[in-house]
Amino acid sequence: MVKVSLKPRYADKEIDKDQYTDINKSVSRKLYELVRDATALANQAERERLQGVANDEVAKAVAAFRSAPAGDTTTDASD
Repeated sequence: MVKVSLKPRYADKEIDKDQYTDINKSVSRKLYELVRDATALANQAERERLQGVANDEVAKAVAAFRSAPAGDTTTDASD
């Protein structure tokens, strides 16, 4: 789910490889917390909701990296 949101931003060079990795980790961890068990993913409505969450979190993280001062790699993309 996170890759689906990140891949176009990486391809368009909005983010670099390290940012991709950081965002992927932080957003994936957030989604793991939301998904209590794997059976929730069998429900299409729940999958769509989680994809929306992933899209929103990726957008926030990319915005955080863009607003960070140049050379600052300490931005916490999980906020």
